[in-house]
Amino acid sequence: MAEVARSKSQERLIAFLESPRSYPHRPAEVRVIQTHISWVFIASPFVFKLKKPVNLGFLDFSTLEKRRHFCGREIELNRRLCPDIYLGVVPIYKNASGFSFNAQGDPAAAAAMVEEAIAEYSVKMRELPSGWFLSELLAKGSVGKKEINRVISCLHRFYESETPSREIEEWGTLEKLKISTDENFAQVERFIGKTISSAAFETIRHFTNKFYAAHENLFRNRIRQHRIRDCHGDLHLDHIHITPEATTIFDCIEFNDRLRFIDVANDLAFLAMDFDFEGRSDLANRLLLLTSRRRN
Repeated sequence: MAEVARSKSQERLIAFLESPRSYPHRPAEVRVIQTHISWVFIASPFVFKLKKPVNLGFLDFSTLEKRRHFCGREIELNRRLCPDIYLGVVPIYKNASGFSFNAQGDPAAAAAMVEEAIAEYSVKMRELPSGWFLSELLAKGSVGKKEINRVISCLHRFYESETPSREIEEWGTLEKLKISTDENFAQVERFIGKTISSAAFETIRHFTNKFYAAHENLFRNRIRQHRIRDCHGDLHLDHIHITPEATTIFDCIEFNDRLRFIDVANDLAFLAMDFDFEGRSDLANRLLLLTSRRRN
């Protein structure tokens, strides 16, 4: 019964956030995007993002307190690259009459509300205008050397601003790297025969472990060169926004530090892989070539 009650409460919360009347600034409409870990409500000119109450092993949003904590981390970490986009953590209150962004419907009462009255936390962001995401620009054939250079320049400044530490650099060791790849294989194993063949699974695992064994010195050298940084962790086309005025890279990983404590080459490889997936290996190669000239 508790599971049913939670489900119905969540449904009512989602319905509240889907309604333009729920927001103090009264947007004309609310568009909703759902991922496996989040609900995103686009209420122009703002975006409100909620974390789903899930525990997937590599992330744990299962309690309200954990979701509050990771909303705060999302703001803090993403402000490194785009301080003007991430506005703050916004609580959503619940009382006898329903949900509200203001405590008991009265902003002055918000400070007096106890924690139990908060039903959920959201990350409030400025909306980025459509048509300028790197995935959209790529679809229009508008990504070339200039755009790649802008992304590289932005990332280079970011990586250089992140000071390496012993704690972070430990995640460049083979023992630490294998935690993530072994976890991947353990979580994917039950999908063999459904979304991945046994042959493909074993081939990927074989070459992953073979690469570790054959390049132990390479990994040690990367640590000595201080190339393990607190990176973005989820660089792909939909997380990069380029207008004539600004380059914005957003939505880094906040829910698991070890997925950000990586080699800068690892971070960049994710974006190169995305270009490859879209059939633009030329752009992937250009990204890696130009980046290598900047000591990444």
